[in-house]
Amino acid sequence: MIKRNIIAGVAALMVATPVLAQKSLYNNPVADTGAGSFAIVNKWADRDDDIWCAAAKAARERGAAWNSRLYVVDVTSAAQSQFGSETISFTFNPTQQQLAQAQSGRSSVRGIGNNLTVNSANRRCVRELDFF
Repeated sequence: MIKRNIIAGVAALMVATPVLAQKSLYNNPVADTGAGSFAIVNKWADRDDDIWCAAAKAARERGAAWNSRLYVVDVTSAAQSQFGSETISFTFNPTQQQLAQAQSGRSSVRGIGNNLTVNSANRRCVRELDFF
């Protein structure tokens, strides 16, 4: 009987695998900057992957498709940012001028024109158990 309960518990956990949520380790604030554009205020993230993850989530919340490209359009230092922290601006609705600066496949968030698809940026999210 105990063995059957253990097997049932393990099976339930396996079925509940979608509990694995994609999260950024840090909840960086997001500021809207226009249609299809937003800025991630880098208050806590140490890694570019965390910023790309936050950008993917912000883009999806604003209606971007998974295959849309996210372009870095501006990087503002903490001293110059109105938010007091480094701010990275993204768009998924680029102008012709922004497209001319595009550098596909570059993953640094500090390079103007660097871009990834929303799907690729989302894959940079850290997977954590969402039990708590």
